[in-house]
Amino acid sequence: RQNYLKQQFYFISLCKSLNQNMTLSRIVDFFIHKTHYQDPNILRRARLLVRACFVTSFFSLSYVWLSLIFGYEKGVYLMVFNFLGFLAMTLLVKTKISIGVLGNTYVFIGGFAVVVLTYYSGGVWSAIYPWIISIPVLAILVVNRRSGVIWTVISFGFMVWFAILAVQGVELPVEYNLELRTIWYVTIVPGLLLIVMFMAFVFESNQTNALLDLERKNKQLEAQKETIGRQSTDLEQLIEDKDYIIRILAHDLRGPLRNINGMVTLMKMETDASRIDEYIQMISQAAANAENLVNRVLEMDESDQKNPKVQLEEVEVSKLLGEVLENMDKAARNKSIGIEMINNGSSDRVEADKTYLMLIFENLISNAIKFTEKGKEVLVRVTNDTAERLHIRFIDQGPGISPEERGKLFKKF
Repeated sequence: RQNYLKQQFYFISLCKSLNQNMTLSRIVDFFIHKTHYQDPNILRRARLLVRACFVTSFFSLSYVWLSLIFGYEKGVYLMVFNFLGFLAMTLLVKTKISIGVLGNTYVFIGGFAVVVLTYYSGGVWSAIYPWIISIPVLAILVVNRRSGVIWTVISFGFMVWFAILAVQGVELPVEYNLELRTIWYVTIVPGLLLIVMFMAFVFESNQTNALLDLERKNKQLEAQKETIGRQSTDLEQLIEDKDYIIRILAHDLRGPLRNINGMVTLMKMETDASRIDEYIQMISQAAANAENLVNRVLEMDESDQKNPKVQLEEVEVSKLLGEVLENMDKAARNKSIGIEMINNGSSDRVEADKTYLMLIFENLISNAIKFTEKGKEVLVRVTNDTAERLHIRFIDQGPGISPEERGKLFKKF
C-alpha cells in the first residue's frame, strides 16, 4: 500500500511538472483538430480534455494491476476498458466532433466504470461507492457547468438507488478478495482524493495558461493601440506638412510670378527690340528660378531635411542681394518703403546653394516689407565679422517677433 501511495504522489508531481513543460503543450496541441482553434474557449476546453484523458488513462492503468492484486476480475476488464477508451478520446479530439459531445463521452466512460464496479463490490459498502462523487466533478471541470448539473443529477440518482438497495437489505455481489477488505478500503478511497485533486491541478494550470495568454494578447493589443496612435499622429503631421508645402510654394512663387508679370507689363510698353529681348531673357530666368524653387522644396520634403540635395557653388552675395532687392522694389514702393543696402564686406563670395540662399533672402526682405509701416525704411547690411565669416543683417522697423513665437522660426521649411 505504501509503495502504491508513493507511486501515486510521484505520478502527480511528475505530471504537474510535465504539464508546465512546453513539450507537453506541443504534444497536447497535436491531438487537437484545427477547427477547434477558431474559438479560444473551445480550444481551452479541448486542451483540458486531452490532458484529462491522458491523466485518467494512466490512473486506470495503475488500477489494472491493483484489481489483479485484489482478485477483482471485472475491475481488470473495466480499467482496461477505461484505459483504452480514454486514449481513444484523445484521437477523437483530432476530429471535428464537438468538444461538448467528447467531454460528456469522457465522463460517461469513467462514470459507467465506477457504477458497475460499485455494484459488483458491495454497493454502498464498497470503497468505490464514494468515487461516484468524481463523476459530476469531472463534468464541471472538463465540460461545463450545465453538464456538471446533469451529471450531478445522474450520479445522485445512482447513489440514492444504491442506498435504497442497502435499506431494503438487498445483498449486492462482492467479487473482490474479502480477506483484503481493509487494504481495499485504505487503498481505493484515497485514490478518489488523488484523482479529484489532480484533475483540479490540471484545470487550474489550464486556466492559468489561458489567463496568461489573455494577458499577453491584451499587452499586444495595447502595444498595437499605441502604434496606431503614433501612426495617426505621424499621419496628421504628414498631412500638416503637405498643407504647409502648398502654403510655402504659394508664398515663395509670388516673387518670381510678380517679376514675370511686371516684365510682361514693361514689354507691352517697350518699343526697343533689344530691351524686349532683355525682358524675355529675364522672364525666362524668373521662370527657371520658379521651377527650380518648386523642385528644391519637393526634394527637401522628400528627404525630410535629413539629407537635402544641396548644390554648392561660389556665390557673390552682394550681387545676389541686388537681384532680390530689384525683384522686391515694386512691393517696397507700393508701401513707400525705402530699401538700402550697405556692403562693408571686404569679401562677400561664399560657397552656397544659390536657390536656397535666394529663397532665404527673399523671405527675409518680403517679411521686412510686410511688417514695416508705410514711409519707413529697411536696411540690409553686409559685413565681415572675421576673415572667414560673412554677416548679413536684415533690419526693419516692424514690431519684432514675440518670445513665444521664436521657437517656430527654425522648423521645417
